[in-house]
Amino acid sequence: MLYGQNIRTSPWMTLLLSFGAILLVFCIVLYPDQAFKASLQGLSVWWKLIFPALLPFLVISEIMMAYGFAHGLGVLLDPVMRRIFGIPGVGGWALALGWTAGFPAGAEATAKLRKMQVLQKHEANRLLALSYVSNPILIIVVIGVGFLQQPHAGLALAIFHWVSALLTGFILYGISPRSKHPAVKSGTYSEVSDVSTAPSTTQEHADDSNASDLASPNSQAPKRRWQQILEAMEQAHQADGRTFGRLLGDAVTSAVQTLMMVGGYMMIFSIIAQIVQLLFPMNIAPYWVQGFLELHLGAYGISTANLASNLMQMAILSGILAWSGISAHLQVRSKTQSTDMSYTYFILSRLLHCILAVLITLACWNPLQLILGRIAPSFLPVWGAQDKGHPFDWFKLMNDFNAWYVLPILFVSILGIIMLLSGLMTFIRHRTSP
Repeated sequence: MLYGQNIRTSPWMTLLLSFGAILLVFCIVLYPDQAFKASLQGLSVWWKLIFPALLPFLVISEIMMAYGFAHGLGVLLDPVMRRIFGIPGVGGWALALGWTAGFPAGAEATAKLRKMQVLQKHEANRLLALSYVSNPILIIVVIGVGFLQQPHAGLALAIFHWVSALLTGFILYGISPRSKHPAVKSGTYSEVSDVSTAPSTTQEHADDSNASDLASPNSQAPKRRWQQILEAMEQAHQADGRTFGRLLGDAVTSAVQTLMMVGGYMMIFSIIAQIVQLLFPMNIAPYWVQGFLELHLGAYGISTANLASNLMQMAILSGILAWSGISAHLQVRSKTQSTDMSYTYFILSRLLHCILAVLITLACWNPLQLILGRIAPSFLPVWGAQDKGHPFDWFKLMNDFNAWYVLPILFVSILGIIMLLSGLMTFIRHRTSP
């Protein structure tokens, strides 16, 4: 039984939002010059930095989803999800979407699983907290190369962001109630695949299954993990059914629409941040308000701020990445509001992730900088050598840093770690099973 599609609303919330919209229009009329400058700032950051950095990634990620990458990664994550985070294996699909395509995709996939009652409520809440991370291109390329002009800083922030997200999921699992019964019903990848552009496989993943449960119904012997991954990817690609030409066109269209939405959020919340500072004068830096409301604006503000301590700057930036801003929270709220998932639990998980990210950054920033400096490939130029006083040139900066070399190395490293954990969990399960 699926949950209804009616959105729960409150008369008081409707009245409050209506009053807020009227107040915003009144303030724009009252302060037209400041509102225009704020909107122009949001547009400038989006057009010069966000759009050229994220467009290729969004196009490629759309193609990867259509060819079953997330579904294969979900199969690979199955034993890790069960053993470490106490979430049914089908949740690996939502986790893979969130960690590759960003938090909106992860939230949408998690909401779909909950609607189908594949996950219990507390499992869905924890999966949303675990899959809610910023995509790697945003952290490494946009913030590291574009904002900070230091790719190694973006890589370090990405590591802290992911480690704190995993630690958040592990802590939430430790304090969550233990269920004596599995989820209401078992789920399959094929039943939940219509969230993404690439429909999923028909391979079943029961909640308490072992490795033999993942075998195809037509197969007499259980399949190896790599065979399950290949089958999941192949079935997802066949179910998608689009030719490469059509897929490429759809991917470009979807990426541009997503970026237009991001640009609109940035402009609107840039105006709201400016109006808040005008109506409520506070002796705080503007990037605090910007970071609370919108991720990209807050990251840009703290990256360009002249702080005495570089460590404190990175800690604040790490916290802003974990919090991600009210604008991102509203996107997640819109995707989960038709379920019984707790928004309060989500906000508390954001606060926990934010605190952990700040603490980990403060403790590990300097040691990690030394490690990255020593293991940096010799064919790369010295990171951080760009003079911030020179006019910004995106393409020149990308060529000077050769930042794209970092991404394949990072991708292969993360994939290797996931495969190692998956194999270890499978081995432990086989040894402990009767």
